[in-house]
Amino acid sequence: MPQQLKARIQGIKACLVSALALFDGLNKAFAPPFIEAIGKSTEALIDGIQNLKSNKEECFQLVEQIHQVLYAIIDLYIKSETVGSLPPSIVDHTERFMGTLQKICTYIGAHQKGNRIRQFFRQSEMNALLKDCHSGLDQAMQVFKVQPGYMVFNSIIEVQKKAEDMHNDLLELVAMLSDSTVSDRSSSVGSFSFLHKTFS
Repeated sequence: MPQQLKARIQGIKACLVSALALFDGLNKAFAPPFIEAIGKSTEALIDGIQNLKSNKEECFQLVEQIHQVLYAIIDLYIKSETVGSLPPSIVDHTERFMGTLQKICTYIGAHQKGNRIRQFFRQSEMNALLKDCHSGLDQAMQVFKVQPGYMVFNSIIEVQKKAEDMHNDLLELVAMLSDSTVSDRSSSVGSFSFLHKTFS
């Protein structure tokens, strides 16, 4: 595998793994709607991008935008006036983003090595699916107010530092709650042991 391609995959993986850990912590602390499902789709994408056979550039472009939306959603929870929840209208958009992620998983799955999904799709159907993926991502970027350059990192170390900062913000939110049952659950938020892993 060319070094440049390997570095790109490592960068994408680092961003998604960091976001996935934040979603896991958020889900364990507050169990908001759709957060667990988004986390599972993100996990599938982490595996998917490492086994691409075709349309790599299209797949990379899709996934490179996803982490920006993921971090924006976490930011909304951190800054929400109601700890651990968002307004119903935003939750609805979170559900739509979950649907977009599932479509992206299908598209990337169709371009993986040894995957037979693609033989069930016509090229026109694949093009329509890709268009839906881009449309859903564009809508999510707009709804969750992702600005140009938001969460663009120059190194994996920057990714890890930002994720650690957001994790600390999340822990502070949990600590603010007076409800003892929720406070007990905060212990399950966990630590970012992944920050010390080498992304390979």
